[in-house]
Amino acid sequence: MKLIRKNNPPSSFTKYIKDEFASFEEMDKKVKDDLRLALNEEQYGICAYCQQKLKSLEKTKIEHHCEQTICNGEKNTQDRRLDYMNLLLVFPGEEGIENKLHCDTSKAAFNVNSGLPIKISPLNNSHVTTISYSSTGLIRSSNKQFHFEMGTILNLNLDYIKDLRKRKSLNIFRNSKNKNGAINKDKMKKLLDVDLTKKEGNYINNFPGLSEYMKSKYC
Repeated sequence: MKLIRKNNPPSSFTKYIKDEFASFEEMDKKVKDDLRLALNEEQYGICAYCQQKLKSLEKTKIEHHCEQTICNGEKNTQDRRLDYMNLLLVFPGEEGIENKLHCDTSKAAFNVNSGLPIKISPLNNSHVTTISYSSTGLIRSSNKQFHFEMGTILNLNLDYIKDLRKRKSLNIFRNSKNKNGAINKDKMKKLLDVDLTKKEGNYINNFPGLSEYMKSKYC
């Protein structure tokens, strides 16, 4: 998970939500497409949760950080169904394949009795700074609740995602070594700077949060 700084919502969305009968489910395709573009732009083309690149906007999901069934204005809750600050763009996972469910798809299996709404938010820097990564690809948080939410509810330590992070981390370490085997911090920093490059406003590689963590810890 990486810090996301929200921009202003698209004008078509701002206009739409002023309608008395506006609802997320009935939103016009054009408005929803504008929304996807805006969310993708502020997330630099990566999933708000797992940080994998969003290769096709059509296959992304607009995620309600606090679910529509929970933050709906009922039972003394705030109605956040059309709150732009509650909307994120996420990787859909591989629906129907149980061992590959993560992010929004994994979160859908939980409810108010099993951990929803999650507290950890990529919009909150104090939350993001609790996150660290191990050389095995494990993502974790020093906050017990956040750690549970990332690992269990969002399933961000799913084997294939953890393996991708591990391979990236080991590759950076391997290519940062001097001939004597010692890590060259300047060399690592250059590699990480390249890894964090953006093309047409989007990150070119997965897991920029991992790269930022490695820069802060090792460089």
